[in-house]
Amino acid sequence: MNPTNPLRDYEEKKLGIFHLKTTLLAGAGQIVDGYDLTAAALVLSLVEASFTGYNLAEVSLILFLSITLGNLVGGLVFGYLVKHGRKRFYGIDATLMTLGALLQAFVQDPYQLAILRFLLGVGIGADYVLSPLINAEYANRKDRGKLLALSGGFMWNVGALVSVVVTLAVSQAVPQDMLWRIVLASGAIPAIAVIYGRRKFPETPQYLAFVKGDAKELEEKYNVSASNFSLGKVAIKAFLPTLILASVTWYLFDVSAYSGVFFGPSVIAKDLGINGLLFELIILGGFAVPWNLVSAGLNDRLGRRALQAIGFAGMGTFTLLFALLFGKTQALESLLLYGLSTVFSQLGPGTVVGFWGVELFPAEIRGITQGVTVMSGRLGVLTTTFLFPLIISSYGIVTTMMILAGLSFVAVFATLLLPEPNQVSLAERELQLRGLPNLEEK
Repeated sequence: MNPTNPLRDYEEKKLGIFHLKTTLLAGAGQIVDGYDLTAAALVLSLVEASFTGYNLAEVSLILFLSITLGNLVGGLVFGYLVKHGRKRFYGIDATLMTLGALLQAFVQDPYQLAILRFLLGVGIGADYVLSPLINAEYANRKDRGKLLALSGGFMWNVGALVSVVVTLAVSQAVPQDMLWRIVLASGAIPAIAVIYGRRKFPETPQYLAFVKGDAKELEEKYNVSASNFSLGKVAIKAFLPTLILASVTWYLFDVSAYSGVFFGPSVIAKDLGINGLLFELIILGGFAVPWNLVSAGLNDRLGRRALQAIGFAGMGTFTLLFALLFGKTQALESLLLYGLSTVFSQLGPGTVVGFWGVELFPAEIRGITQGVTVMSGRLGVLTTTFLFPLIISSYGIVTTMMILAGLSFVAVFATLLLPEPNQVSLAERELQLRGLPNLEEK
């Protein structure tokens, strides 16, 4: 007997209010991450001034290493836990983010700040797993790409942009030693706003059908009738080649992307003779956020693989041009080249790279595969945190940018080897991957 998709009617529903609500709730966590990492880069020198005896490099490690290690822990732990239920943990991540962000306003020494940023990082890492996974499992087939794009890369850059606006606004109203505390603590606001809402949503239909095998709850919550669940075993080793490719693309993207997040407002903006806050405002408002929206509009038309490959190719090309022409052009022209690299970044991998761990794997291991890809991205952040300051100081910004361009071109080839999930039903892919011969509709 050929397997029948019990979620066909659900996945074929038109885009509705439920989809938009789940997308907004999912995106709130990304706003926190984008806000906090960008804000930390903006107030780095102010934090240094507050703690005597610590230089800029040490404060940078306190701010960024602690949160990145937390991301690693949160991604892996919650990636494993979600096999016991998506809803059960959706809200815990937001609570961790709230506590970690809010309490930064009251720290007395760098060690307390590191502990709180680690806690914040655990919550963000958990959200990197939970939000796209849950949003994809709630989504309809035709609009899944745009929903994931809006809740992911778009919301991340909105959070980053808001951090610049908040820093600019608050900087004129409070003393400098209070500014960084208020700016960092404000990252708790979007997390607080969604804790209750996340706990109210039902368990996802994909989980009920293919992990829990609960036909009764599936019918009660989603009016989907199915019976005779025979859940096949999933061996993750069968999916390792795809998982490795997906992980490599996220790693390579984060190496490039976070070099801009961490060093754009200070190193690159300084070399261009532009104020760091103004630099971030231009890059995010003029280049990043608009092209996240363009990517959201194209995801369900052109597909993930094409957009990501085009994005990496554009990143590599314009980053290379930026390096070759650096110091030979006016600041405005250099800024435009850097901005065009950002355009392709957000058209492609900045929006798409977090989809692969969710869309290409069965529901039973979807948390683990997403957790592994998240971990790979965080390892890219660690590479940027430790290695690129040394490369910049030893070889200069031109060599650094040429290395980043080369990594982008490598990522194009890795992307082209990935399967295309666009317009593919998650439930039908599930049946194919797991071989469920006894799943049938009533």
